[in-house]
Amino acid sequence: MNIKSMIFALSIFISLVIIGCNSQTDSFVPDDNPDPNLYKYSVIESDLSLLKEGGMPPHFGDGVFSIGWNEMFRPFNQNSDLKGMAFAVAFNDANTGSPHFPRFGIDMGTIKIQYDGNEVEMFKFSHPRRGTAYSLFQPPFGESENLLNFIPSTDYVFNISGSGSFNPLTITLTSPPALLDITSHNQGDPINPAEDLHITWSGGNPQDKIALRVTSFMFPPRGLGGFIRPPLFPPDNFFVIVLENNPGEYTLSSQQLQRILAGGYSDKLVIDISQFDFGEVQHDGKVFHTSMRNGTSVALDVP
Repeated sequence: MNIKSMIFALSIFISLVIIGCNSQTDSFVPDDNPDPNLYKYSVIESDLSLLKEGGMPPHFGDGVFSIGWNEMFRPFNQNSDLKGMAFAVAFNDANTGSPHFPRFGIDMGTIKIQYDGNEVEMFKFSHPRRGTAYSLFQPPFGESENLLNFIPSTDYVFNISGSGSFNPLTITLTSPPALLDITSHNQGDPINPAEDLHITWSGGNPQDKIALRVTSFMFPPRGLGGFIRPPLFPPDNFFVIVLENNPGEYTLSSQQLQRILAGGYSDKLVIDISQFDFGEVQHDGKVFHTSMRNGTSVALDVP
């Protein structure tokens, strides 16, 4: 991944963090003592916020086990296979003070995901201000190079074992028959904000809800020596639309586009379409929520 691709990926991630921090459910609480080691929790906190937007109970029960097929985090080599990422956390009763990682994570031992004869061990990490969590996120969002291959309508099994604080457990999630894919636009296609923007997509389950997130940002001019500066995000740079089913199309009005583009201070518009398949698992008197997340995104140029 080259530097510009990495910064572009980080810009999309930052936009999702901003969406989470501006959630109407939870106000953002600034951290008076920032710790760079907490960065690896930020992706999980962003995902938890998005799951809440998609309909997961706001306090996440006693934990969350999630697999996400989402093209905003796919490899930047467009010829490479789409990979799935995952995270898992089981909460105890102690509060962290974080709006989107509300309680400390329990050490569940070792978690391996098995599917179609394959096995991948999740990366475990801990911090005194968050507890323990598990992830499969590729760099720069995590430390896992071995991710999940997508196989339609296949069981992906979390096998949890080896902890004195958490009894062994297996949790099964089933992949969708087809992934969502935006068909109306390609990466970098130009748009005209003075006209309505018609978005079409294929795949997903026809009866499940769709969450359509729209955000904008701008790459500032390069600095001295060609240094690529971080993207700039204008105020009110996102909105979320929830559709009750999966119609395969949606039209953004020119008024919506002009509002989010902040009067010409953005040169990128990102459309992210997600679908969530939620479930529950009961274990030792506790309730754990599961999510198989299916998504697609495209970044469009604003002249």
